[in-house]
Parts: sequence; C-alpha cells; structure tokens
Amino acid sequence: MSYEVRPLTGVMGAEIVGVDLATLDDDSLSDVRRLMCEHEVVVFRDQSLTPRSQSEFSDRLGPSGEVPFVGTMSGFPNVIRVVKEADEGAAFNFGGAWHSDFSFQVEPPSFTVLAAVDLPPWGGDTVFASMTAAWAALGPQMRERLSALDAVHTARDAYSRRMQPLHSGMRGMSIVCDDSANDERVHPLVVVHPETGKEVLFYNRAYVRDIVGMDSEEAAELLDFLHAHTTDVRFQYRHRWRNGDVVVWDNRSTQHFAINDYAGFRRELHRTTVKGGVPSR
Repeated sequence: MSYEVRPLTGVMGAEIVGVDLATLDDDSLSDVRRLMCEHEVVVFRDQSLTPRSQSEFSDRLGPSGEVPFVGTMSGFPNVIRVVKEADEGAAFNFGGAWHSDFSFQVEPPSFTVLAAVDLPPWGGDTVFASMTAAWAALGPQMRERLSALDAVHTARDAYSRRMQPLHSGMRGMSIVCDDSANDERVHPLVVVHPETGKEVLFYNRAYVRDIVGMDSEEAAELLDFLHAHTTDVRFQYRHRWRNGDVVVWDNRSTQHFAINDYAGFRRELHRTTVKGGVPSR
C-alpha cells in the first residue's frame, strides 16, 4: 500500500494519507504501528469505520484493553460511545481533564483508537502532549531526580462514588462509579517505551496523585511542576476534528485533553483501547 506521512508539528503528530484502515494488509499495518509509536499521534482522514470495523482494526493492534466504570456499546464490548448531547450545555465532558487513558491499571492501554461520528460545527478539539518531548526538555539534574521516583496512580478523583453526580450529567453515556476507583497502582515516573526504547515521563494530572516515599507538601509541589511542564504548548498537538477522522495515539508516551467548548451542539466519537504491558524502567 502506498501512502504519505505528513508531520503535523515539530514535536509530535502526523497525518497518514492514502490508508484505508478497514483494508490494511499485515505489512502495512506493521509499518503504520511503527509510525504510531514514532509520531505518538496519527490522523487518518476520510475513514468510514463502523463499530465492527473499528473493533476489528483495534484488535489487530492487540487484545482489547479492560474498560472499567464506563458502559460499552451493545454487541461491541470494547467500544465506548463518547457522547455529549446538544442540550447538556456546559456539563462536564468525558475526557475533560489532562490524562492518559486508564493509567491506574496494572497494564494500561498501549493505543487508543477514536473515530469521529457526529461533530459540532466548531469546538470539541482534542489536545495532545508528548511525554517524550517533555522528558527531553528537562535538565540533567531533574532527570536524575525523577528517574528514581515511583508515582501512585489512582482513579479516585475520577470514578470514586463521590464523582457520580459529575458523570450522571452526561445522559448519553453510562458511567458507574464504585469503590474500586480508590485502589492505587504504583508505576515508575520515568519508563522506557517498549517499542521505541525511548525514555518518557509516565505522568498525567488526572490519575497520578502521589509520589512514593515523599511527604505530601513536597509531592504536591513536584506534581504541580510536572503538570505545568508536561502540558506546555511546546509539546502539544491540537486536533481539530472532521467527519471521517480516526485518530490513534500512544498512551505510553502522551497525555490528552478534550476541550469542552461546544455547548448547544452534539458530539459523538467511538473509542477503543488496546491492552498494553506493565510500565517499567
């Protein structure tokens, strides 16, 4: 298959032109996977994926990731309908905080596949940040400090029972919070990407809530620094959605944020995740 790769920024993101995700042969899929890891976010325009064909494409990247808390589509247990209805106004939108998908899991997702279904005339962009570029921009002393640390990941500030009213405001999605969100998972703060061999900051604001062995004041100060640093505009790509778009990103080396600026309009996308491995140094 012949296709063209068009970089989207100087640090991350690429549009791959001339690919039909529903008909990729194995050799082309292997090459596309390499580009996903290299560019961290890849965009495929003018696709026509159904829930079934999206599931099939996602499954070719690897086994489906576990989907806690969020209801999936009938008949497609790995597909989430990411929906905000036009009359839900300024209600919270799914993904509306900087995060890496389900990083609180033992084996967080490797890739996420998100397909546009119904878009507002404007707004609803998704912003991505490269944790590879953020790591590379740090000085040697800070790198040495961070490399020795482990971070505590938990879903308590996203899916614990006290968060249920926030999610219940989105009637187009079924999100059920429970006590398992209070579980904690420890991952290294700096990990080696298993496919590129590059070091990356495995950090995101939503799920990293503490640093192992650090007092609360020092940890809060470091986490504030990491959030400000990793979401700096220097490390970002902002995707403006078009009908037919499919965007695939590498959760092992990025975090992202869905902008909630389309009150009065409907937005629906379909999401699948691919199981990853245990993050390691």
